[in-house]
Amino acid sequence: MRTIDLVTLPLAALAQQKSRTAMTTLGIVFGAFVLAASLSIGQGVQDTIQRESHRTDLLRKINVHPKWLTGDIDSVPEVIDVPGAMSNERRERLRTALRQSQARRQNGSPTIKLSREKLAELAALPHVELVLPVVHESCHALLADKSQPAMVAGARPSDDYLLKRIVAGHGFQTADEASAVVSELLLYRLGLLDEATIEGAIGKTLRLKMSTVHQSPDGFRLFLLKPDGSELSLAEKEIVDKIKDRLPESLDKLDLSPAETAVLRAALGSESKSVREPLSVDVTIVGVARDPDAEEQKTPWDPSRQTAEVILPYQFATDIDFRRPLRQQYGADQVVVIVDSEDHTLEVASAIKEQGFNTYAAAEFVRQQRLMYLLIFAGMTCVATVALLVAALGIANTMLMSVLERTREIGIMKAVGAASAQLQLIFLVEGALLGFVGGLLGLFLAWAASFPGDAWVRSRVSSQLKIDLTGSIFVFPAWLPLVVLAFVVTVTTLAAYYPARRAAKTDPVVALRHE
Repeated sequence: MRTIDLVTLPLAALAQQKSRTAMTTLGIVFGAFVLAASLSIGQGVQDTIQRESHRTDLLRKINVHPKWLTGDIDSVPEVIDVPGAMSNERRERLRTALRQSQARRQNGSPTIKLSREKLAELAALPHVELVLPVVHESCHALLADKSQPAMVAGARPSDDYLLKRIVAGHGFQTADEASAVVSELLLYRLGLLDEATIEGAIGKTLRLKMSTVHQSPDGFRLFLLKPDGSELSLAEKEIVDKIKDRLPESLDKLDLSPAETAVLRAALGSESKSVREPLSVDVTIVGVARDPDAEEQKTPWDPSRQTAEVILPYQFATDIDFRRPLRQQYGADQVVVIVDSEDHTLEVASAIKEQGFNTYAAAEFVRQQRLMYLLIFAGMTCVATVALLVAALGIANTMLMSVLERTREIGIMKAVGAASAQLQLIFLVEGALLGFVGGLLGLFLAWAASFPGDAWVRSRVSSQLKIDLTGSIFVFPAWLPLVVLAFVVTVTTLAAYYPARRAAKTDPVVALRHE
């Protein structure tokens, strides 16, 4: 038998049974389509998660918070009297709930402070590149004879989120210089209305005046809310601060009854909880920044990228923040630890947790998302495999029917000298051809379906998550068609093995007598 016969004979046999061959091929096409689509989407989603998460350095960041102790229930006096007609069990539950409620209202303190010493320890951990305290405080900004309330935040000199918004001047040169990048809106409120005056603000001195009174968490709080909802002016805030300081010693001068004075004095405590701390800092304006636009606001939330009227170099901002008594007493509220590589993020986060802090790392969320999608698409791949196995049963049935229908033909081929191995190979080639053609068609359908599928996914993500994806959800790397074709052809060839063995073992004498 010639080599060409090993191809032409299977093709001729398949062509004789067009309907049966078409139905069998459709089953293979469906299985190959599902397999190719699941592998394509699975790889595309993984690539998209990787690509989108790398648009910023978010995966290298760990948010660190101290753990806070609230009041201890043991420090709350035992509640003896719980009046009311009730069972002893309910009375005991209410007694415990009353003590717990009172304990929760007591102000706590961090179990371990994020002090400057502790920040230095975190910075010394392996793979830690930077420890960035999150500074976001209120102040009054004074330029010449005008002042405006503003928020102060810190940023790295290399922070591209800030640098790309600068419209005049430049960013910071070092992390500890006494300079500031201010918002153009703040300068407008300070009276710099013309664009030329904005350029002229570069190099001028801006005075930042923090609150002269900083209250501890357990202190008496006094606020002034203006009817129009506007911010307090600097003069108004200083007057309120004076009232806070002088209120305890002025109670007897107020038009209050002795009982009312006693109630208020008990609420204030034996002494004022406020601490006077005049804090005034002069900085040089080196840049002017616009507010983030709609596209920039879509970026994932990142505490190290604050939007404020006054941005200071992070080290300089930290030094100012730790001059406040409350910061010295309780430490930083939050720091962002930046590691040298995302491969070490979870390792460093675990080490920080062991020191007694609460941590959150976006890398952990991304890892969970990758695992979830991996499981989903692994399930789709299993479905595709099952579909191919069902198609393989169809191929086995088709081959068996073909052997029965071609029994006399098989006997003639054996009588003229065809070897059993050659006959077996003919039927194996038939199975392989069905798999190859079905696999190619399945791959083509998956590729064609990727265009409307990708457009639909993009529109859903854009409308619901406000994110414009930069790449395709469907990807077809070079290995994918090779893997799909190899798997499909292997399955269909194995399905044809038993019918091929049966054809090879056919007795030529019996076959020639077959009608």
